[in-house]
Amino acid sequence: MVVVAVTGSRKLTPVQARQVAAELAAVEAEVWHVGDAAGVDAVAWQVAGTRGVSRVRYEPKAGVPVRAALAERSTRMIKAVAEAAAQGEVCVLHGWPTRPAPEGLKPSKSWPSGASGSGTWGTIALAVGLGVEVKLHPLGQFELPCWLGSSGPVQMTLL
Repeated sequence: MVVVAVTGSRKLTPVQARQVAAELAAVEAEVWHVGDAAGVDAVAWQVAGTRGVSRVRYEPKAGVPVRAALAERSTRMIKAVAEAAAQGEVCVLHGWPTRPAPEGLKPSKSWPSGASGSGTWGTIALAVGLGVEVKLHPLGQFELPCWLGSSGPVQMTLL
């Protein structure tokens, strides 16, 4: 079984939203793990729904400060996907960053302290740290962090 997770910006231009939808339409997976935010999450939820695949939605825990709740939500999602990978499933995080990674961000097995408010990059760094394959779909032109190409068993792909 193929399992995917999705991360990306909460704010998309109409052109970016069409790009995300087109790229997601090419993703073949039986189970999609998606956050509950606007933007990339909303597009992914809709695309997966129209294809009739199994969807798992992650929402922030109530009563937790917003930034902490969003980081916890994304951590929960990536840890679920990493667990599926450990059980032998083919798992991939698809990420749509709109800007460069925060300076100093590094892969981690827990929420990275260097995410500096970028949930997309924090989620990508966490996935790399936990050994989940990452496929990037940059929404713009910018330099990628050096750790994406030298992360050991993780295979990173740019689309």
